[in-house]
Amino acid sequence: MDTVSYIFVIQSGDTALLHPFYPGSPIYQQKIATPQAKQLVGRYGLGFEALKTDTLRASLLDATEKSARKHFLDKAYYLRIALTSGTFIAVYLFFSIFVRDPVPVVDELLLGGLAAGFMYIFLERGTLKSAKFQDALSMARASLDASFFEESRVVSLMEAWRDEIVSLGTAAFYRTGLFAPPVELSAAELEEAEALCRYCVERWKHKTIVAALYGALKKDMAPGRILDRMAKKLGLH
Repeated sequence: MDTVSYIFVIQSGDTALLHPFYPGSPIYQQKIATPQAKQLVGRYGLGFEALKTDTLRASLLDATEKSARKHFLDKAYYLRIALTSGTFIAVYLFFSIFVRDPVPVVDELLLGGLAAGFMYIFLERGTLKSAKFQDALSMARASLDASFFEESRVVSLMEAWRDEIVSLGTAAFYRTGLFAPPVELSAAELEEAEALCRYCVERWKHKTIVAALYGALKKDMAPGRILDRMAKKLGLH
């Protein structure tokens, strides 16, 4: 497992914050006994105010806790559903067979539902109090506390390209040589650019039109029409 992850601050119009704190992220799968927390390095473009890093850290801390909760709750989701359903059935059958009441079914459904609700909440709280969850959250916070931010040429290029495309509108999708001359990237910058692309995919992978664009690019097809549709649905940002 790599020991470095990135935090990208994309400033152009609305600020986009791309980070590794999402459900299923490898950052929540580290062992507490590892010699060091996963290293996080922040990258921002030209003109970014360094004083904003404190605000960014507050936002990242909030994202860390929310995504860690979802990560562990999602892992135990089906188990919670099975145990909750079992509790409902057991309580319903018990009161149906052993307890007589003047209004059949209604009381059993109500008591079974209440018992199932309490069981679900109990299991959810147990997950969030578990040692695994607390350890993973502590490691993620430690990584964030040790992170540092610095200016990035890769992010500056991305922001410049985005500004140019937005100024041209959807016509830019059909223009050739928009990014000419080709940009030469060092090995470290190329690694950073690849990470930025992965983060963008992770952030917007649930958008079906993004998958369609990726498929068109793999087939060397002109993506202009797909980009037109994307601009209408997602906007130029």
